[in-house]
Amino acid sequence: MTAATQAGRATFGESVSGTFNALIDPGGAAKYASKRGFWIFPLALLCAVVLVVSLAIVPVTLRVIELNPPPNLSHDQFAKALPAIRAATYGFSVASPVLVVGMLLISAWLVGIACSIMGVKIEFSSIFSLLSACSIITVVQVIAGYIVIKLKGDEIESVQQLQPPFGLDIFFDSLKGIPYALLNFFSLFEVWYIVMLGLSLAALARTSKGKAFLVITPAWFIPLVFRLIGAAFQP
Repeated sequence: MTAATQAGRATFGESVSGTFNALIDPGGAAKYASKRGFWIFPLALLCAVVLVVSLAIVPVTLRVIELNPPPNLSHDQFAKALPAIRAATYGFSVASPVLVVGMLLISAWLVGIACSIMGVKIEFSSIFSLLSACSIITVVQVIAGYIVIKLKGDEIESVQQLQPPFGLDIFFDSLKGIPYALLNFFSLFEVWYIVMLGLSLAALARTSKGKAFLVITPAWFIPLVFRLIGAAFQP
C-alpha cells in the first residue's frame, strides 16, 4: 500500500497545528499527517487527558459501585470484595492510556485493510496519524464529560450517568441499556469526529469523500461494539 507522502519529519509546531486543525479544518489536519512523528503530540495529549480524567473520576465511580452492588453478592461478600474492586478501578484508570493506544492501533490497521480493499492508497503511518490528530475531538469530549460529572456531583447514582449525554440521548434519559448506549455513542462529539476523520482522509489520500467515509467505518464501529457489549452487561 503506497501513499503520496510529504518527506521529512514533522516539527512540534506542525504537529500542534495539524492536531488542532482537526477540529475545524480537514485540509489543515491532512497537510502534515504523512510526516514522520506527527502522531506523537496528539497521542501524548490524548493519553495524558484520559489518564488524568480517569483518575479524577475514580472516587465518583467507586461511590456509584457502592450504591449499586452486584445482585449476586450478599452484603458481606460485597464488603470483602470492595478492596479488590477499588484496586481494579484504579488499575483500569492507570491502564487507560494503554487501552486507548491499543484501540487506535487496531482501528488504524482495520482502516488500512478497508483502504486496500477499496483501492485507497495511503500508508498505515498516515492513517494512524490522522486517527491520532482527530482524537483531539475525543479530548474535548473527555474534558466536557468530566466537567458535567463534577457539576452533577452526588446526583450521579448509576453507571449510566457516568456517561453524560451529548446527543439525542439528552432527550431520552428514561432509556436504559443498549438503546441508551446507542444514542449516547452517537453524540455531537462522535459525529464531529467521524466527519472530520472522513474529510481529512479524503484530503490526504486524494480520494472521494464517499470512499473515505466508507473506509473509516472500523474507526467508529469497533468502539460502538464495545460500548454496546458493556451496556448489555450493566445491571
